[in-house]
Amino acid sequence: MNTATISSTQLADARISFLGKTYGMLALCIAAGSIGAYLSLGMAFPYEHPWMMLFIMIGGIFAVQAVRHVKGINFIALLAFGAITGMAISPLVGMVAAKSGTLVLQAYMTTAVAFVSLTAYTFISKRDFSFLKGFVWTGLIAMIVLGLSNYFFFESPMLALTLSGVGVLLFSAFILYDTSNILRDYPNNEFIAAALTLYLDVFLLFQHLLSMFGILSDE
Repeated sequence: MNTATISSTQLADARISFLGKTYGMLALCIAAGSIGAYLSLGMAFPYEHPWMMLFIMIGGIFAVQAVRHVKGINFIALLAFGAITGMAISPLVGMVAAKSGTLVLQAYMTTAVAFVSLTAYTFISKRDFSFLKGFVWTGLIAMIVLGLSNYFFFESPMLALTLSGVGVLLFSAFILYDTSNILRDYPNNEFIAAALTLYLDVFLLFQHLLSMFGILSDE
């Protein structure tokens, strides 16, 4: 076996190790989020301080990024962030579960099936989805502006339902876009950042599906 072949094999092994760590960390973060949501059901703080929870989540994203190369601490920070997001979404989970616990399970399973399907498609097709960059980021900004407008001014259930549906499509596109970027562009030492990115996609997809199912159950 020549030097070039050995080098190529080592590179392939390193990439496989990176992907294994990324998706392993993602699975643990999802588990932490699920446990966090379950343990926070009925807790007063997330219900009474939703904006504070949002700012804590945003701070958590920066904190995980800041320590992503610090062995041990990066793992703890990622799991802690997952638990915080679970706490943040627990009021929505509780409200939808009060209507029907099946709706929460349906949203969870739909998110899982969508993520696995979109990830498998990206891996198998080997397509470069970087062309979605303009669409997903413009869509995200529009969603934030319209969501805030509806929260403070319009309070329209129809607009809320529309935004939830658009959010499902948007974060499905984000999964394609981010998975493609992780496969092509992320260095092998950025598995924490990669797991965090994918977790945010999964979390926000679940949030919008849960919201959509909850609104539709009222009709």
